[in-house]
Amino acid sequence: MWELTGVYDIDRKLTGELASQYNIKAFQTLDEAIENADAVDIVTPNSTHFNIAKQAIINGRHVFIEKPVTTTLKEARQLQNLVQEAGVNFHISHVERFNPAFVAAKPFIASPSFIEVHRLMQYNPRGNDVSVVLDLMMHDLDLALTIVKSNVRKIHVSGTPLVSATADIANVRVEFENGCVANITANRMAFKNSRKFRVFTPNNLVSINLLDKITEVIKIQNAGHNSKNLLIEPGNGLPKKEIIFEHPIILPTNAINEELTAFHKGINSNKPVKSGIDEEIQILELAFDIEERLKL
Repeated sequence: MWELTGVYDIDRKLTGELASQYNIKAFQTLDEAIENADAVDIVTPNSTHFNIAKQAIINGRHVFIEKPVTTTLKEARQLQNLVQEAGVNFHISHVERFNPAFVAAKPFIASPSFIEVHRLMQYNPRGNDVSVVLDLMMHDLDLALTIVKSNVRKIHVSGTPLVSATADIANVRVEFENGCVANITANRMAFKNSRKFRVFTPNNLVSINLLDKITEVIKIQNAGHNSKNLLIEPGNGLPKKEIIFEHPIILPTNAINEELTAFHKGINSNKPVKSGIDEEIQILELAFDIEERLKL
C-alpha cells in the first residue's frame, strides 16, 4: 500500500495547489522531498531526469521515472551503475506494456514476422524538448523489442521537424536477426490521436488499438468441409482458407495503476520489475541510433 508523503515542484504555486488538493506536505526543496520518501516518482522535463534520479539513487531511494530515462546513453549507463551499487528498484514507465489491449493480445502473439505501427498525436508542447522518437516512438520500440526477442540487424530511418527543433514525424524500419520486420511511424503533428499496433504471425493477424482498448485476432487456416466462416480461395491449386475473427476479453484495468502496482510489488519482493534500467539501455541504444540517423 502506498502512502503519499508529499510533493515538490520548482513552481511553488503548483506545489501548494497539489499539496492542498491531496492533503499532503508541500516540500520546499528537492532534498527535503527525497529525504522524506522511500520511493520517488519523477515526472519532470526529460533534461532534468538524470540529476534528480542520481540524487535519489545515491540516497537509497527507489525510483519510478518517465521515459526517456535520460537524454544521453552516457547518463543512462551512469544511472545503471548507480542502481547496481545502491540495490534500489528503478522502474522506467513504459505504460503501454500494461495497456489492457496489449495484455489481452500477448497470448496470441508467437513468432511475429511483421509489425506495423502508427502512433499519431495532436500537437502538445509537453515533451518537445526531445524528438518524436524519444517522445512517442519509444513506446512502440519497447513493445516491439518485448515481443520479438531478437537482436536488431539493420534500421532504415526517415523523418523531419515541422514546428520544433527536432523531428516531429519519423518512420523507422527495424529488421531483426530472426527475420522479423517492424515498420513504425510516430507523428506528433496529427489532426487526431491514433495508436494502432498490428502484429502479423505465420497464422494470424493481431490488431491492437491501444487508444480505444480494442484487440482483434484474425486467424487464417485451411478451410474445413463444413466451415461457416469467411472463406478465401487463393487459386493456383492452393487450398481454401477460412478466416476466424476473435475478440479477446479486455479487462477494465487502468494501465498507470497496474504499472505502479508492479513497481510496488517489486519493492516489496526486492526483485526489479520489467522496464528496469538494464532493459532501458537496449531501448535507448536503438532510439539514439535512430536519432543520429535522423540528423544525417
